[in-house]
Amino acid sequence: MTQPSTSDTREYESARERVEELRTQIRYHDYRYYTLAEPEIGDSQYDAMMRELRAVEEQHPELITPDSPTQRVSGEPAEGFAVVEHREPMLSLSNVFDREELLAWQRRMTRLIEREDFTYVCEPKIDGLAISLVYRGGHFEYGATRGDGLRGEDITSNLRTIRSIPLVLQADPDSLPPAFEVRGEVYLSKEEFRRLNEQRAEAGEQLYMNPRNTAAGSLRQLDPRVTASRRLDVFIYQLGWVEGERPVASHSEAIAWLRSLGFTTNPLTETFNDVDRVATFCENWVERRDGLEYEIDGVVIKVDDLATQRALGVVGREPRWATAWKFPAEQAVTRLNAIQVSVGRTGVLTPFAVLEPVFVGGVTVSMATLHNLDHVRELDIRAGDDVIVQRAGDVIPQVVGPVLSRREGRDLPIFEMPETCPVCGTPVAHDEGEAAYYCPNRQCPTKLARLIEHFTSRYALDIEGFGEERSAMLVDRGFVTSLADLYDLPGKREQLLEVEGIGPKTVDAMFAELEKSKTQPLHRLLIALGIRHVGGETARALARHFGSMQALRDAAVEEIEAVDGIGPIVAEAVHDYLHDDEYAALIDALAERGLRMDEDIAARGGILEGETIVVTGSLDRWSRNEVEELIKSLGGKVTGSVSKKTSFVVAGEGGGSKRDKAETLGVELKDEAEFIALLEERGWSTDE
Repeated sequence: MTQPSTSDTREYESARERVEELRTQIRYHDYRYYTLAEPEIGDSQYDAMMRELRAVEEQHPELITPDSPTQRVSGEPAEGFAVVEHREPMLSLSNVFDREELLAWQRRMTRLIEREDFTYVCEPKIDGLAISLVYRGGHFEYGATRGDGLRGEDITSNLRTIRSIPLVLQADPDSLPPAFEVRGEVYLSKEEFRRLNEQRAEAGEQLYMNPRNTAAGSLRQLDPRVTASRRLDVFIYQLGWVEGERPVASHSEAIAWLRSLGFTTNPLTETFNDVDRVATFCENWVERRDGLEYEIDGVVIKVDDLATQRALGVVGREPRWATAWKFPAEQAVTRLNAIQVSVGRTGVLTPFAVLEPVFVGGVTVSMATLHNLDHVRELDIRAGDDVIVQRAGDVIPQVVGPVLSRREGRDLPIFEMPETCPVCGTPVAHDEGEAAYYCPNRQCPTKLARLIEHFTSRYALDIEGFGEERSAMLVDRGFVTSLADLYDLPGKREQLLEVEGIGPKTVDAMFAELEKSKTQPLHRLLIALGIRHVGGETARALARHFGSMQALRDAAVEEIEAVDGIGPIVAEAVHDYLHDDEYAALIDALAERGLRMDEDIAARGGILEGETIVVTGSLDRWSRNEVEELIKSLGGKVTGSVSKKTSFVVAGEGGGSKRDKAETLGVELKDEAEFIALLEERGWSTDE
């Protein structure tokens, strides 16, 4: 056997030392970012360390370990999930709904152990999926869903993709119990839920129902790469079983200990010695819940002392020492009068419920989404049913399910998708393995009207005056047969003035908006065209990389895929669109009418590059659109909600929950004058 040379040995030892150094640094910065919300480095520095670690591991694959930060997503899709028996049952909670019921819960505990001097720990009840995580020797060993409380699904591979779950704890393994369990709630933030649904809308796919169901579905994916793409997060809320001596005597001490090890715990957790103050805390969160970046459906209240918890024990499947103050239900029961089908801009047919109007979630609801045929079948919803309708915050009203006890004795028809488009009569298409049914007719009037809405929307070419009704009118009356026809409307001024409700001022304003839209940069046009899978970030990346429509049209699929953040599916969709004869002719027609076909690429390397910025409140100098476009033009990224990744918040008059969230997370707030001063310090001129 050939012995390795001295130089090979030195190289291996150097690589091993560097791998361990990088892993230690990355775990430290994960702890600063996810647990403490106090990052010390920027995303680019963190990414550089990850790239170097991957490179060294590729050169020396024998150094790869399961707990390396590079191994969060690995392996092939599983065939199914194994069953995990919980060492201690994952119990459910009793519920209280008001102050009186909370006091009754407290009195029951007092009668049982003849004392009333309880300390309570309260935290928002995350609307997500409960999980169990087991650590051995300071390393993450396996994780599972709650399941039925006694047995859950082994979802270890998927849980490893969640960056806020530490794979190695921030402590000397010898200082830890040999093994222990923690319990938490996996959730999807409101911002991430919106991002996923925007992507699906742009791709003509059915929207997800709500963050909770999306998080649960994401954790149960057989392919961990799908889970990783969903950007799930977690709050750890409890220390479970422990091998050996338990390191703490109270729940609040356990939470502090877990946080010190690198687990993310909810910073909104509070401790009280008085049950009336607990009730006030819960009542306040009923009003404040919409300001959070995640969904909550109540407050969890626990007796703090662990010895007292053991003394109180369990009744049935519920601990006596904990309860959940549930928020008022945002549900109602009403009659489902009919199931109808709408046609979207990509031709996808979406069933929706026509309801007997009902007041729920603060508004009167008469329609609700039903997503797709599979969803209707899964819930067994039928026209004529009494159904449960739900609306929470700004979530689209949805039908939760039928009240089956009220269906008895009635023969209600099972819903079927129409065989032809309800608008144009074209036979409906359906691809095997896909949930969506769609109208393949590119000239379908409703598809065109919806595409006009999208083309003119604020996030596309930002052309005011083309809402749902006006877009439909332009198509129905033959004014517009393609998007390019919009720019020919000035030649039809007299005919437009004959339409009821449209006067000279309205027409002139429409024409002015159309003329102004011709100067919008390329990335706005790419969004407006409605190319499948192309949203704002993708369009901006393509426009900045290629600089012009012609360069993008000349690019091969491989060249498009080489753009940072663009995958093979998106690259193929873009290439196919640009090389489709009909769509190519549309782009040519828009160019002939004077629309801009290039991008100002000065933003690459701009003075705000690498900055993630939130804008809130009212500014004096700019509108919201204008300041966001300015930030993007200078290389910055604009997001809709404040998080630990936010560089700073530009806060005008007002600001509400975003201002509060920034203060809670310690994110810097800049008023308009401070923002302008920052830009000027970096070389920006007020004349720009």
